[in-house]
Amino acid sequence: MQLGLDFFGEQRAAIDAFSPTQSSPDSMVLRPYQAAAVAGIDKQLADSRSTLVVMPTGTGKTVVFSHVAKRAKGRVLITAHRDELLGQARRRVAADTGELVGLEQAQFFAESERIVVASIQTLSQPDRLARWPRDSFSTVIIDEAHHAPSPTYRRVVDHFDAAKVIGVTATPDRADEKAMGTVFETVAFVYEIQDAISDQWLCPIRVRVVKVDSIDLSNVHTVAGDLNQGELDAAMAVEEAMHGVAKATLDESGQRKTLVFTTSVENVHRLTEILNRYRPGCANCVDGETPIDTRRARLRGFESGQFQYLVNCGIATEGYDCPTISCIAMARPTKSRSLFAQMVGRGLRIHPAKPDGCMVLEFTGNNGRHSLASSVDILGGRFTEEEVERAKKIASDNPGMRADVALAMAHEEAEKEKQRELAKRARIKANVHYSTHEINPFDVLHIRGKEDDWSDRFGGAVPTEKQLAALEKFGVDIPKNCTKQQASRLLDSCFKRASLHLARYKQVKLLEKYGIPALNVTMDKASQLIETVKRNNWRTPPRQQIDAILKRERQAGEDE
Repeated sequence: MQLGLDFFGEQRAAIDAFSPTQSSPDSMVLRPYQAAAVAGIDKQLADSRSTLVVMPTGTGKTVVFSHVAKRAKGRVLITAHRDELLGQARRRVAADTGELVGLEQAQFFAESERIVVASIQTLSQPDRLARWPRDSFSTVIIDEAHHAPSPTYRRVVDHFDAAKVIGVTATPDRADEKAMGTVFETVAFVYEIQDAISDQWLCPIRVRVVKVDSIDLSNVHTVAGDLNQGELDAAMAVEEAMHGVAKATLDESGQRKTLVFTTSVENVHRLTEILNRYRPGCANCVDGETPIDTRRARLRGFESGQFQYLVNCGIATEGYDCPTISCIAMARPTKSRSLFAQMVGRGLRIHPAKPDGCMVLEFTGNNGRHSLASSVDILGGRFTEEEVERAKKIASDNPGMRADVALAMAHEEAEKEKQRELAKRARIKANVHYSTHEINPFDVLHIRGKEDDWSDRFGGAVPTEKQLAALEKFGVDIPKNCTKQQASRLLDSCFKRASLHLARYKQVKLLEKYGIPALNVTMDKASQLIETVKRNNWRTPPRQQIDAILKRERQAGEDE
């Protein structure tokens, strides 16, 4: 039994607490994880001004904040930065709440509506923001909240300084993740893509790695954690690379409705022309320079099946909803897991048109020193780096394999190797010398993995005096730069251990110093072990003495 309530364990427990048909008092039916997200928001905002919800594309973030808006007391402001996001949010909120929803965008002015959807570009303008008294809204909801640390969003959040702030996003992995902590004090709920696929709310990802020899990224530099945009665009604009991408997309996608991502406006039009050269009328395109009416018409045409391939740059990355997309062609290599997840997320909605899941064509070539993001990466947040790399090779060697299956195979292989190594070590007898060093309390209690420490990644509020006093009472070392959420997790583990009569933190820490694992040992047995170490002049006792004490030890949570 694993001890300590880590963050993701808490989320799973919260989801399982809600049945699939459970609904709120106002009859808006929520999926279990959506209900858990709403409950998490309520819990966090009871003590904090702001909180963040992380849910993958296609799992209904709009449903969650629509539900929050309906229940909120006072006026609600919902902000977004794209026309598609504004329209989607306004339609959904109006349908779910039965209320008129105001619009603050360009020539449109909201008036007395209780709920207002606003373009952040419009509302952040000083003259537009000045129209609204600072106490106009009791709740501010930020869609695609990974943009929230930008000056435009901060200007609006700071203006409505008495309002509670809720951020929703599928991709919080900004290059400057710590900046998230300047806007959001806590993380209310996290639901990973892997969770949603396992729970059958999103479809599986099938990986097909396509190597195009003429794609050469070896001379492309890294800027702010991703490939230099200008250099990447030039590398992908090579004529042979363009034809390699086009031909492979046509061959590998079959009859699947395919969304293609490229690097620039120019390459959008070039790739579309090449696709149509091979197969006339099969493709159309949208980009940031496409007139809004033309853009909407082409998106509708793609959705209705007028053409198979929609080539885009920066338009369908966020807020675009077409459930029948069954193939994503990634002609826009990236090192950013979050950007990759945004793009792939457009094809993960469940639909009868894709019973075997969504195919992702990952274009590579001479990548040089770059490790490009992949489908395996976006599902591998809880796997080790070694397992993720192993899974990438498995997926590459088995075209069309599900990404989650590749990860499961990699994990199983790693576990077998681990067991073989443990068995090998058990046969080795050696003199061991010990040295002291600073110990991280999270490592001692085994309650944190580097990849899943959300509060550390996004900053957070400082611990309360009550939390610090309780940690001191338990004898826990306060980690440097400890956040309120981290303190909560340490206390959760301490209370859990006390209820199970397990060794205290100080006992575990001391025994591990002498190479004696004590995580699952009772307090009484831990005391005996410490006394044995003391009698041995504070040196590690012979293994036979340790085994004699632990021989009848029950595992954590085992019945007495």
